[in-house]
Amino acid sequence: MSRQSGISLIEILIAVLVLSIGLLGIAGLQTVALSANSISYQYSQAALMVESMAERMRANKLGVVNGGGTSLYGMTAGIAPGAPSANCVTSSCTPANQAVWDQAVFYSQVTGSSVGTGSNTAPVLAVLNASGSPASSSSCAASYASNEGTNGVSGLPCGTASISCSTNATTNTTQCVITVYWDPGRGGATNYSCSSSDPTALKCFALAFQP
Repeated sequence: MSRQSGISLIEILIAVLVLSIGLLGIAGLQTVALSANSISYQYSQAALMVESMAERMRANKLGVVNGGGTSLYGMTAGIAPGAPSANCVTSSCTPANQAVWDQAVFYSQVTGSSVGTGSNTAPVLAVLNASGSPASSSSCAASYASNEGTNGVSGLPCGTASISCSTNATTNTTQCVITVYWDPGRGGATNYSCSSSDPTALKCFALAFQP
């Protein structure tokens, strides 16, 4: 009666299969971890941009709380703010001019699109999509991919932002909300609902504050 010795081919194949499944699982976990790190970084960038804008508004309270309960600060997502008529870094500005300048700088940070002309152009501090609006097609994603890392900077893909302020006539207090939107997957998200259950919704970070 013969005795079997060594390892059969079928045992080797089973061992290779088990090992392959394990390696695929590890690769999948690493992919998920990298994606989570990327989105976490984007949220951090959004928080810094929003807080920076809030501080600008606090420093220009006369622009935030203008006469008649109105505010000189206001931006609609996907629409560029007005071009500044003065460079508030190199010259003194009125509250109105400062508000226009602040919003132009904020828009440039979020979208990577400059606002203004000549010496009154707000600096572009991040290279993102050229249009400054959420991706309605693949153009935003393609533009971001081609510009990512240019001049050593990066930012929110396909970013845009909004600002709204309202004054309570009874309490005479003003509350503002600054929101930054972006498309982390660069897949054409266009919905401003910020819903986590909506695959077409942009990611967003919002800050409500009293100047």
